[in-house]
Amino acid sequence: MSNDENAGIAGNTGTWPQIILIYALCVLGAATISQAVPVIGDIARLFHPTRQVAGYIISIPSALVALGALLAGFAVDRIGDKPILLFGSLTVIVGDLGVAFSNTLGELLLMRAIEGLGYVAIAVGTVTMVARTTSGPRRNSALALWSSFVPMSFAIPLLLARQMAGTGQWRWAFLGHAIAIAVLAALAAATLPAAPKAASAIRTGGLNRVLRTPAIYFMGLAFAAAAFVQTGVVSTLPEQFGARYGIPVGLAAGIGTLGMVINMLGSLSTGPMLNRGIGTALSIGVTAVIIAAIAACGVFLPLQSFALTLAASLVFFLSAGVVVGLWALMPTIAPSPQSIGATSGLVTQLTLWGVLFGPPAAFGALGGGGWSHMVTNILVAMGACLVLLVPAVRRGAGSTIGTSAQPAVHPTR
Repeated sequence: MSNDENAGIAGNTGTWPQIILIYALCVLGAATISQAVPVIGDIARLFHPTRQVAGYIISIPSALVALGALLAGFAVDRIGDKPILLFGSLTVIVGDLGVAFSNTLGELLLMRAIEGLGYVAIAVGTVTMVARTTSGPRRNSALALWSSFVPMSFAIPLLLARQMAGTGQWRWAFLGHAIAIAVLAALAAATLPAAPKAASAIRTGGLNRVLRTPAIYFMGLAFAAAAFVQTGVVSTLPEQFGARYGIPVGLAAGIGTLGMVINMLGSLSTGPMLNRGIGTALSIGVTAVIIAAIAACGVFLPLQSFALTLAASLVFFLSAGVVVGLWALMPTIAPSPQSIGATSGLVTQLTLWGVLFGPPAAFGALGGGGWSHMVTNILVAMGACLVLLVPAVRRGAGSTIGTSAQPAVHPTR
């Protein structure tokens, strides 16, 4: 493919205000999951779900991403990132309004699924638009920023929506989310660039090539393994602090929120490290995985002081964020510029499987065998992350996919 064709898809047309807007939309899209966490008690008191169904109320949107991200990526490649992004925003708004006015548990679960459909469209549409409209150092920084959307999406509802917890006004959490999405979607429709007509004419989707590219599976499964550990640590940390040190639930939740912020800072640091040549992408990734594995084990080892456990958890969140920031490498493993949507969709879909299975596996390990089983889970998962991440990073060496004339990163410089 010629550089002219590449330029029709990727470039430096995305300004930082546009990148921030794209990021904000993705954060609010992911908040379809976390917005239910602070008010799940109020919802449960009204609809009386079982504990398992209450879990589904929270997790249904993430399940839609785990099942449908590849299809969403294919749609992005065929239709365009901006239309899919706006479709996702509208769908989330419909789902939010449906949840807010639900009168039965069945209606609420259905509307949560519709929210999930919108979330998957937003997630894949935003990352594809960032990759399409940026290149070189700006792309590294922009994709590293985008990769922090999950911790930010948890931090914001925990800080805002929890004010409604216990008041019976839980419906306003969803109405407020719908209003925020509507405002950002209107700004996106007016200001974000659509794919050039030339790019639309040559877009073929490339789904078959994506499905036959091993590096995409390596990257997606590496991120899934990291997410498996991270969500397991996040979900069990309050219980660990409470059971071992008598820390109040509110303080433990605050520590979790701080961990999400530090995780975001770790993601944000990946782009500058790549741009400034502070090690290669391979050395950055390997180092971060090893530190994250050691720190995560430190969280669950017995006979430690609260200060040591807290320090281990914060080091884990920081280093795990650096691993997630390696989303900046995603365009380098796409088989063609026209398949970045399907590539990001498949990586996202695989990653979300780790998010889905991480918490139940963590609770099962701690309940069935205690800290030793949890440490075993961590070491196996992070070992798999390391083994899978290396070939994914090496695949990007010298690649110019989607970057016009220059590589986005120098993985094995």
